[in-house]
Amino acid sequence: MNNREKFKLISDTNFKYSGVVENVFDFVENKQFLRPDLWKRFVQQFREDSDFDAGWRGEYWGKMMRGASLVYSYTKNEKLYKILTETVRDMIESADESGRISSYGKNHEFDGWDLWCRKYVLLGMQYFLDICKDDKLYTDVVSSMKKQADYIIEHIGSGDGKIEITAATQNWNGLNSSSILEPIVRLYNLTNEKKYLDFAEYIISCGGIDNGNIFELAYENKLYPYQYPVTKAYEMISCFEGLLEYYKTVGNEKHKTTIINFADKIL
Repeated sequence: MNNREKFKLISDTNFKYSGVVENVFDFVENKQFLRPDLWKRFVQQFREDSDFDAGWRGEYWGKMMRGASLVYSYTKNEKLYKILTETVRDMIESADESGRISSYGKNHEFDGWDLWCRKYVLLGMQYFLDICKDDKLYTDVVSSMKKQADYIIEHIGSGDGKIEITAATQNWNGLNSSSILEPIVRLYNLTNEKKYLDFAEYIISCGGIDNGNIFELAYENKLYPYQYPVTKAYEMISCFEGLLEYYKTVGNEKHKTTIINFADKIL
């Protein structure tokens, strides 16, 4: 843990909840995470053009995997771990020949919630790595994430034939697509490959939206978030979570101030 990271879940610590918290763990584990049929259905979204209507069916697997990995780090339920390893392998196998994993067909990719959904695939895999005990599977997951990210970098960015990240959606002026910043920074930390840090810096430079710069607004500290040009809270906080990961990686004091200003204004 670096000195910029004051709080972090320590997954190898043994502790026990009681009461309502323990009941919640039991419920989500037994009613959701231990159901292989649900995981199969989540992965199926990536084997067909399931988001033909520019929806967000592709977010489910990653959100569930993030939660399930955290639950496993607490319960140490080996039946759950087996199910999670199986669905991770299933997800890797859902990729096309380029390594692309998307619930959008190529004929309408990088629109709607496509990058948002791809963000959750990457995040789900990254949270799984925190509990992964199989070296070969660990390597396969990292390889899959690199292929996914490389495909995105090939198509998103500034320059001929590329789509600006804030234009890779018709929703919230690009805020949802820009939130892929978080797993991109985390992927850099896993691989130490500079192209991922460069892409993260490109995302930050775009400011999160196509009609302003939410990061500069937070740094200037004059407006409250509800006064920004776009005010979708979930997606906005996701973008600042990405900026936080970037700060923890590079240690830029401006980004630290930006994040603290944003949090203070919310409070």
